[in-house]
Amino acid sequence: MKNIPEIKAIANKLFEDHHIMQVLISTTDGSPIFGEKRDNEGLGDELFIIPAAISSALAISNGFMESTLGDQVKEYVVFQEDSIILASREGNTVLILSISLPKTSFEPRPPIDNLITRSREAVAKVDAIVKTLDIEDSLIEKLQRAIPEASAILLLSSAGIPLTDLLSSLDVDSAQLAAVSSALSLPTRILGKHCQSVAVTGKKNIILLYALDADRILMVSLTPKHSVEHYLTQISQIVAY
Repeated sequence: MKNIPEIKAIANKLFEDHHIMQVLISTTDGSPIFGEKRDNEGLGDELFIIPAAISSALAISNGFMESTLGDQVKEYVVFQEDSIILASREGNTVLILSISLPKTSFEPRPPIDNLITRSREAVAKVDAIVKTLDIEDSLIEKLQRAIPEASAILLLSSAGIPLTDLLSSLDVDSAQLAAVSSALSLPTRILGKHCQSVAVTGKKNIILLYALDADRILMVSLTPKHSVEHYLTQISQIVAY
């Protein structure tokens, strides 16, 4: 990730509220852009897992809101025992805040309405900055160049919810994608060992499923010109890079 002083300044302003413990910024497909904890503590897998999980939840929630109420989701709030996770979306950018809750019932809870307002204002500023940046091509764009014979490339949550896609020649719905994603998790449950990838071959086409992490699955549908091993090696190299 690049060091983006303008975004870091927005995060530092947010940290002026002592309730905010962590600031994460990602694209709506769950790809991390920025992450920092209070007092500059290091970020481990959270920088990848939390944005992927929140992006999946936003996709589900937004689909429901649009289909039933004709509205779009702007915030997603998760209440935990000792903290709140607040996600605000603007354009293709998601701002995720981890907010601490008081340890005793005698202390006042953080003003969530005020935090939502601040988060919404901050993500609008961040999205404006992100649009001006020369951010390197996304994983899916790299795969499209490397595998031109691919007819569809999708990024799914582990539950089969589409996070983003580049080519949409496959006419599938969320239920079908969930069934496809289970093809990757089933061997893991049966064998008790983590399965990195699964290949499903037909007479003319191949579907490759590749586990990026605990929350995201890459799905590539293609008419092969090379072996399955060739494509899996390509994907592994691009993902590792």
